[in-house]
Amino acid sequence: MEQWKNTDTVYDGTVFRVKTGTVTLDDGTTAQREIVEHPGGVGVIPFDGTHVILVRQYRIAIGKEILEIPAGKKEGEEDPAVCGMRELIEETGFRADTMVSAGAVYATVGYCSEKIHLYLAFDLTHVGQDLDEEERIELVKIPLEEVRQGLKEHRFDDAKTVVGLHALLQHLGG
Repeated sequence: MEQWKNTDTVYDGTVFRVKTGTVTLDDGTTAQREIVEHPGGVGVIPFDGTHVILVRQYRIAIGKEILEIPAGKKEGEEDPAVCGMRELIEETGFRADTMVSAGAVYATVGYCSEKIHLYLAFDLTHVGQDLDEEERIELVKIPLEEVRQGLKEHRFDDAKTVVGLHALLQHLGG
């Protein structure tokens, strides 16, 4: 187990904090660490009975558009299910009458604390998108069979999306 010996916050932004420091390893040696502290987020896999509803948006970190499940950052100690419903409505314009937990995953454990809670969303009602002013999102409805094929052919690049889509298929019985 590692124990922090000393830490320094080198960046404290609106989305995450970056810390660097020295840790003591179990044998007493020391090592340098850099971590990103993130409050966590939620990803939602909306399914209307025949299609999965994904979002396509440009992500500057990777320099391209990517197809993802609707997702967003938790606000403080916000309940993940509440965050998930908010993000589902904001990004897709759909409200779910049924939300089923599909577990949680860590985004990048080597240097980031972000934990993403996943929810399957069913019994959808269109209530209208409520995008943040800076969001540019295109809705993409994909038939379930195309989702299965896309997973087999590794056509989805986003990790939370891959895990979420597999969770949906497992929930639906394969």
